[in-house]
Formats: sequence, structure tokens, C-alpha cells
Amino acid sequence: MKFRMIGGAAACIGLLLTGCGTPAPGPTASPTPTKTVKLTKVPDVAGKPFAEARDLLVKAVIKYEAVGSDGVKFTEKPDDLSLVVSSNPSAGTEVEAGGTVALNLEGTRAEATAAAAVKEAARVRSLRYSFKCSASESAITAKDTKSFTKLQEIWASPEFARFKSCDLRVGGKWYMDRYELEPDEAAVVKQIGADGGDASAPHMAYGSVLLLCAIPPKDGWDNRYGEYPTGPKIKAEAKAAAAMCPDAPFAAELVRVAGGVPPAPKTAMGDGTFVVGKDIAVGAYQVSVPVGANGVHDCYWERTTPQGATIENDFISFAPQGPVVTVLAGQGFVSRGCGNWSMIG
Repeated sequence: MKFRMIGGAAACIGLLLTGCGTPAPGPTASPTPTKTVKLTKVPDVAGKPFAEARDLLVKAVIKYEAVGSDGVKFTEKPDDLSLVVSSNPSAGTEVEAGGTVALNLEGTRAEATAAAAVKEAARVRSLRYSFKCSASESAITAKDTKSFTKLQEIWASPEFARFKSCDLRVGGKWYMDRYELEPDEAAVVKQIGADGGDASAPHMAYGSVLLLCAIPPKDGWDNRYGEYPTGPKIKAEAKAAAAMCPDAPFAAELVRVAGGVPPAPKTAMGDGTFVVGKDIAVGAYQVSVPVGANGVHDCYWERTTPQGATIENDFISFAPQGPVVTVLAGQGFVSRGCGNWSMIG
């Protein structure tokens, strides 16, 4: 009995320590926070170029993926001009900011990849040629050169009329050095050879024709290859240039030389020797007195027969106005120290 009471007291003490019969409260659970989802609307991208559609999605804080008409996703960036047909989800749908929208593009991924490759090849080709043109006789050593990558840029330059020479690099190499021709370039050289031109150094032949498209030879065609202007090498190059650059401002000159047609006689000339009817036209010419000059001084002119006999000549010490001379077909004409003659009739 004594031991039983002691046990009961111990039990009571244990209960007191634990609440004496009242269950201890369990841990209080914290309230679960509610997640705030920011929504954004899918913009209308149908009918827009890929670049514009992409920018609209980025502005709306939406990620994107490009899908071709065959359902295949793009692993590379589509061309910026690729047309977006629709989006998934469609325009106006609310999506979670940062979510992803599929841009369904016109054409398959394979077609888009092929088109992109063609465009890239065209871009690279547009940078293949590098011209440097100058108003001096040698663009290679000149310091006043202007740089161009296209023939059209040369023709449109305000300096075009003053250019006397151009230098050329193809694919980063000087055209006189060996470089690999692309198929269309090789075809031009092949035709030059077929037309009687010099195709023994293909890279040089192509470069020479390309330079003829840049500016016409300022010293004329007479001394090119030591041929008369209707020689086969000159005609072959001119024909190739006329076909390569039909929009050149001097295309008519290229066509003329390609056809072996002699140049029309000039109606103006400076000092030198001339054949009337070939170098200069038949007619009456007068020396132009320079602006601000006090007439013409120390001018000698002469007309000769085809065999060289003097028909008429004069040495002018001073003339307030320029002398007038009439020349006929077949005659020779010499001018020394007179300046510039112009046809007056």
C-alpha cells in the first residue's frame, strides 16, 4: 500500500509536468503565402516579319520560339524578314509573363535555312570587291584615293568625272595576284578567251574587265595591248565589260569598242598632232582664250597634206583673240603652245 501511493504520486507529478492530464498543444502552422502571377497579353504578330514580331514579344515580357510550317522548331535564328503566319497562343491571350509563345513562320525550317544561306552568300559576295579610285594617274600609289565596294558607288561618286585610275582587290587579294575565281567570274574569262582575248592569267583577265567597268581608260583604247582600237583583245575585253556592267554611264563606249567601231572624231583638242577625220572632225576651230588671260601668246599651228607637206602654218607672238583654222579630211594638224581648240563651225 505504501509503495502504491508513492507510485500514484509519481504519476501525478508526471502529469503535472505535462499539463497534468491536459494534452499539450501542437505546433502552430504558418499561413501559406498566395503566389501573385503577373499576366500579359500576347500581341498580334500575324503577318509581321519575324524581327518585328520578336521585338513585340520581348516588349511584352514573353519568350518566343520559331516553328516552321512543317512543325519543326528552329535551332538557329530565322531570317529577320521571315513572315509570321500566326502565334500559339493566339493574339490577345493572357499568358504568364516570362512564358513562351510559338511563332509559326511561313515555309519550312529547311526552306528558311536555304533562303538564309542564299542571302548570306549574297552579302559576302557584295563585299568581295574593293576599289580605290584616284584623280591621279596611279591609284596604287596615290594618297587621294576614294574607297568603294560596288561599281554603282563609283559611278555615283561626285569625283567620278575626275577619276583617272582605279585599283582593285578581289576577296582581299590584289587582282594582279592569283585568287580563286567564282563560277560566274570564270565564265566571263572563258568567254574572253573564246572571243580572242587574253585569258592566259584568268585572275588578271577578270580584274582588268572589272576595272573597265569602273572607269573607261583615260588614255583611250588606241595603245591598249599595242593594238588599233578594233584589235581582238580590246574587243574581247570591251564585250565582256559591256555585258558585265550594262548600266555603266559609259556603256555606249564599251559597246562601240566591242563592235570594232572607230571612235567619232573629236570636236575639241589641245596641243598635239591630229589626223583630220580620224582624230578630230572636219571643220573650223578657234583657240579658247583662258579666263583672265591677255590673249594668246607664242602659239604655233600647221596644216599638212597626208604626205606631210605644209599647206598652211603660222607662229603667233600675240593675238587678243584666239586664231581660227579650218581643217579638211585627210589633212594633218599640229598645235604647239596654243592651248585648247574648240569647233566653231
